[in-house]
Amino acid sequence: MNFDRPRGLRQSMSWLHTYSGLTLGWLVFAIFVTGTLSFFRNEITFWMQPERHKANSDIVTFERALGVLESEAPNARQWTMTLPGPRNPTLGISWQNPQQNAQQNIRQTAIPNNNERRVPSDTDTVGRGNESNAGNAERRSPRRQGEGVEMSASAEGRPTRQGVADAERRGSRGNAERRTMQTDEGDEEELLSPRQSQNTLEQAQSRPQEQPQQQHGGARGVRLTLDPATGEKLGGRETAGGNFLYRFHFELYGMDRIWGRWIIGIATMLMFIAIVSGVIVHRNIFKDFFTFRPAKGKRSWLDAHNGCSVLSLPFHIMITFSGLLLFGNMMIPTAMQSAFKGDMDAYRQNVRNRMANFEYKPPAGERATMIEIAPLVAAAERTWKNRKAGSVIITNPNDKHAVIEVRQSSIGGSLVAGRSAAQSLYFDGVSGQSLTGADAAKPTTVQAISNVLILLHRGFFASPIPRWLLFLGGVGGSLMVATGLIMWRVARQKDQEKQQRSSGAGFRVVEGLNVTGIAGLMVAIGAYFWANRLIPADVVGRNDWEIRAFFIVWAITLIHAFTRQHKMAWVEQLAVAGILIGLLPLLNALTGGLALSASIGKGQWVVAGFDITALLMGVGLLYTTYRVYKYAPKTIASILTAGKASEKKTHEQGMPLPDTFTSDPRSSSFAQRSEESA
Repeated sequence: MNFDRPRGLRQSMSWLHTYSGLTLGWLVFAIFVTGTLSFFRNEITFWMQPERHKANSDIVTFERALGVLESEAPNARQWTMTLPGPRNPTLGISWQNPQQNAQQNIRQTAIPNNNERRVPSDTDTVGRGNESNAGNAERRSPRRQGEGVEMSASAEGRPTRQGVADAERRGSRGNAERRTMQTDEGDEEELLSPRQSQNTLEQAQSRPQEQPQQQHGGARGVRLTLDPATGEKLGGRETAGGNFLYRFHFELYGMDRIWGRWIIGIATMLMFIAIVSGVIVHRNIFKDFFTFRPAKGKRSWLDAHNGCSVLSLPFHIMITFSGLLLFGNMMIPTAMQSAFKGDMDAYRQNVRNRMANFEYKPPAGERATMIEIAPLVAAAERTWKNRKAGSVIITNPNDKHAVIEVRQSSIGGSLVAGRSAAQSLYFDGVSGQSLTGADAAKPTTVQAISNVLILLHRGFFASPIPRWLLFLGGVGGSLMVATGLIMWRVARQKDQEKQQRSSGAGFRVVEGLNVTGIAGLMVAIGAYFWANRLIPADVVGRNDWEIRAFFIVWAITLIHAFTRQHKMAWVEQLAVAGILIGLLPLLNALTGGLALSASIGKGQWVVAGFDITALLMGVGLLYTTYRVYKYAPKTIASILTAGKASEKKTHEQGMPLPDTFTSDPRSSSFAQRSEESA
């Protein structure tokens, strides 16, 4: 756009829309694609562990799960069971031993190393059938004094007697709040600016160093996966699963996570600018939505871009604005710092900790037989009517003061109240008598608005139908970005042909990045799933090799895009992506997973849904490959030849030439007609 003369609002917005979308458009496309897949990250992780596909969730045998807990963790102070749900049919159990509690308390004094780019494997993730209810319950449930609180430590990393005494005086609530900030999923992590991160790191460096984490442990203790019906332990290969795609979506990979989030935040801001300016540019936005002219070159791409944009416009505005909201404290920390005087603990308590408190009695030291759990879960679900139980937390197991907490699933919860509003019912673990707990605090207006936007962005509340609608909205956003990038290239090529100029280096760079950023990304995602099945299950660090396969293949597509002719690069990469993704159901059946026919027959819709979606995506990519291969773009020369042929035919028939068309390329009417016909 030239600024040598005054421009109108729409012309200025058109320039802003074009270049705000192009600047980081390829990154925005990757964000949209991986974010869209993240709506089903639990399902993706489950599919990538075929050893667990045989789980039967028709019935839950709590007695057998308790038997495993009693044999594995007889001295644990708390047991947690994550019940099977529509997103994961397995039964998860977890516990914390006293030694692990002490190590965790020491770790609370230091922040994680931001340079460490290890993506959590499934053994580190409690994201199961009902959106990590077990993890949430374990993180948020108040502990007895001395547990879940910050302790001082000796030089060897062991908690000192004075540290335990100080912790008992402070009580358990303080660090239970801090624990909510340390989830593997990243959904409750505080986003610090680089300066804040550095200050926190300097404070942590002056504290005792933590001991190495125990194997299969982690911040939330030891975890196992069981078949709900039989209580059989289900193994699972180490995999980055859907968590890699989720974390790549908002913090990239291979760099300091703070800077990765800054890059994503800037890209999100440009995306929001592109959406707003696009609405201003399209004066006939709704009329254009019902218009599609196939095989018309630039005009067809414009129609496709308009259709994808308008169809999911509310979703696009919501997802980008809520994404900016999630980065708000990192990008604009002034409001939070001024309101809380830089006290991060006070801020976290105000925003995050709205769970109801329950006063647990200390263990009596007298062994007692616990009541059956199944009737308590059934009673809780009858009380909640339309809500299912998501987790069961047993405090002081096999003790006279045992308490059983039954917590709601997060699916179907209130958007206004947020994730922390999941209700819990407490029962005496021995007699089964109902116990009374404090009511959860109601969110303020600001907190309610924040809860609605954040839960819509992450989809935690969503049952299957709303989740699929969010997924389709993400697909529409991905197509919107992709068609916009392609349309820029098509428009510039037409301009160069009209002006009889050769393509410059910048134009060629955009061409190559379009192929790599769109088709190449799909190839890399397909390779990621294939690597999950082809890498031997017993390879150490295999989740890292899955991620390496993703980036190695993506880098190969970049080289391929710049060394092949543009159209053939599109055809070849789209074809490879279609084959890799379309054959995933067959790969699943051949590598130990549940075949598509078997998964449908057994009602295992987590596996069947993945396979059907992959099959449809593969067919769609192969059909796109065919259309790209058959497409022959109309050039100025071909249009000129066609115009001369039309003139000759008209002259031979003795008919006068229409005044509205001439084959002279210098004519304005010719330029207008050529653009329409192209």
